[in-house]
This record gives sequence, C-alpha cells and structure tokens, in this order.
Amino acid sequence: MTIMIRWLWCGMSLAMGLCALWVTAAAASSEVKHAQAAYESKQYQEALESLERLPAEAAGSPDILRLKTRTLLKLGRPKDALKEYDQLERRLGRDDTALLRDVAFIFVTSLLHDMREQMRGAAYTALKELDSPDAIPYFEDGLTDGSGLVRALAAEGLAKSERGRRSARFKKALDDEAVLVKEAVLKGMGKAGDASAIPLIEPGLKHPEVRVRVAAAEALCRLGRSDGCDLLTKSGTALNPDERSAAIRAMVDLRRPQVFEVLIEASKHKQPSVRGAAAAGFGTIGKPEAISTLSRLLTDPIPPVRISAAVSLGHARSKEAVPLLRTAMEDRDASVKAFVVAALLELGEPYGAVSSTVLHLSNAQEPAVRAAIARGLGHATAKNDEAAREALMVLVQDTVPRVRIAALKSLKNVGRAQAIPWLKQGLHDEDDAVRATAGGALAHVLRDFPRPSR
Repeated sequence: MTIMIRWLWCGMSLAMGLCALWVTAAAASSEVKHAQAAYESKQYQEALESLERLPAEAAGSPDILRLKTRTLLKLGRPKDALKEYDQLERRLGRDDTALLRDVAFIFVTSLLHDMREQMRGAAYTALKELDSPDAIPYFEDGLTDGSGLVRALAAEGLAKSERGRRSARFKKALDDEAVLVKEAVLKGMGKAGDASAIPLIEPGLKHPEVRVRVAAAEALCRLGRSDGCDLLTKSGTALNPDERSAAIRAMVDLRRPQVFEVLIEASKHKQPSVRGAAAAGFGTIGKPEAISTLSRLLTDPIPPVRISAAVSLGHARSKEAVPLLRTAMEDRDASVKAFVVAALLELGEPYGAVSSTVLHLSNAQEPAVRAAIARGLGHATAKNDEAAREALMVLVQDTVPRVRIAALKSLKNVGRAQAIPWLKQGLHDEDDAVRATAGGALAHVLRDFPRPSR
C-alpha cells in the first residue's frame, strides 16, 4: 500500500513538473512573439523589456541573441549590443558576419553627434575610410556640424564617390564659410563632370583665400575650361608658397602636360612646403628622371620633405628606388625611417630587410614614431602580409590611443579576414576614438561579406 502511494505521488509530482515546464515554455514563447512584434513595430524599448523577461535557457538561443543584439543597436547602445553579439559568437562557434557588420558600423555612427569635436572627427574619418554608400546620409548630415573641420571631413567623404558628388546637399555646401569645406566641394564638383555646375564654381576664382581659388581653377580645368587650366599653370609658379603648393597638387592630380617641368623647378624652391609638394607629386609621374630628383630630395635638410620623397619612391614602382631607400634606412630621423620602411614594403622588398628597423621603431619612446611605423606596415604587399600583421598585433595593444588607431587602420589593409579577431577586440577598447576606428575598419573588411540584415 505504501509503495502504491509513493508511485502515485511520484506520478503527480512528475505531472506537476511537466505542467510547470509547459507553462514556462508557453510564457517564454509569448514573450518572444511580443518582442518580435514590438521590434517590427519599431517599439524597441518594449521589445528589449520582453526579451529581458525571458528565462536564461530561452534567452541564450541564437535567434533570441540576434534579436536582442539588433534591438540594442536600434536603441543606440553599441557596448551592450556587442556583449550580446559576443554571446552569440560563442554559441555559434563562428561569426555572424552580417550582424557583426551592423555592430561595427554603430560604433562609428554613435559618435557622430558626440559633444567632443575630436570624437566626431574620428567618427567621420572612419566613415571616409569605410568607403561605402551606407555612409552617404551620414556625410550629408555632417555638413551641418558646428565644427568647420568636421564639416570638411563630411564634404571630403561625399567628394569620394559619384553618388556623393551629385548630392544636392553637397553642392549647397559650397556656401559654407569654412575654407576647407569650400575646397573639398569645389574639387568634388570638378570630378563630378557636370558642366551645369560651372556658374557655381566660377565665383571661387575671386575668393580671397588662395586654396579656394586654386580649387575653383582645378574644377574648371577638369570641366574643360581653358581659363581654369591657365590659372593653374600660373599658380604653379606663384611667389606665394601656399598657392604654389596647392596648384602643384592640382596639376599632378590632373596630369597636366607641363607638370613635370613645374615639379623640377619646385623641387629646388627655398620653401620646404613647396619642395615637399614637388616630392609628393613625383610619385605619380611615370618618368625615369623623377628618380634622380627624388634621390636628391631624400637628403633634404627638412624631414617632412624627405618623408614625401620616400613615399613617392614607394609609389614609383621602380627597382632603382630600392638602393636609395635602403641607404635612407640610416636616416637620423626616426619618422623618416618609418616612411622608408613603408616605401620598401610597398615595393615588395622582403620583410627581413626591414624587420630590425620595424622592431626598433615599434619600441621607440615617442608615440608619433610608433604611430608612423604602424601606418607604414599597412603598405606591405601580399607576400609580407603575415609578417606585417604580426608586428601590428603588438602595436594594437600600445598604451597610446593614436598608436592603436594607426595599427587598426593598417590591419584592415594587410589583415583582411585574418584581422577580424583583432578588429573585433578593438571594439572593446577603452577609448571612444579607437572603438570608432576599429568599427570602421571592421565594417570595411566585412563589406564583401553578406549584406547586413535590417
């Protein structure tokens, strides 16, 4: 009799337990449906509250983790979204690349309205390097920022793409008071190839600021106006160093027939800024004679001029540049050495030829030098990708944010898919600007993966 009672009690207990489980599962299912409906209705806070009421076993499923991550993204909470995404990745044992790109992107966009100008600048810089149509609405919005420097970054971002250059808001930014914004818009309008913009560009020729006048001349020259081309040629030999340097850069971009002679003359100018502009210009001129002039500029008394010469020798794609750059590895200025390393890597020289210099500069006391070598490593060609990536993995852990920023930017160039774990780690950085840079770099790497789901 006692045994029978125990069996009956156990049966009742089991039934009650199963009933409780059924009730719990039903309640969880109801919360999930409510959360999904709230999300689809754009009631994101309500959706989040429903998801947070779920029991742990239900909340840890991949579908729920995805929904919660997306909900937190919509609520503008990138750090919390990243925590949920990290759980999803651990659960799946792999990345959900579509969702990861959304997470990375919000670490950029969440800073676009930050109170600190520096952080907004870092965010718009990251957007520029993302090089995606997704960024265009944000750039358009940035044209109304209270900082002229930030508005200039937004204008430069729009000027990079055909769609951005044809934006009505981009053209209207020509009325902006900031010189850098006007310059960026004028250059972009010239690249757009729209002759109907000529009446808007012409007043720039009489602007009091030389950079605006040169940009207007460049734009008109691109659009086939001989007066714009003539003004550029005249400005290329102007006494004003700023005017001359700006004109030289424009003539190089336009591949003007007389640009080589202008560069030769400018390479001997007494003003370092003019010599530097000439040194930078030679890198895109495919003439053997450019190497001998760059060889001379590589020993210029001013470090920035030597840096420009080294960069151009890297761009020149000439084996004649290699022995010159190897000699320049002994330069007395550490920053110059960093750019010499970049040039040698760009020319495809074996990593072993620069490894000891990379190690030395990576441990330099000055953060500017460590940042310079971090940027330089981003110029490595395919055969040196792995070695450059290993060196960058040290620099992304540097104590100074600017160094970590430079390393993350380079990782996106030499790391590609192999850099994803390090770029993801950058999203956890304590510095907002570093997180924004990591987000932009990660979104850039993931842009060829499946598109983000919305």
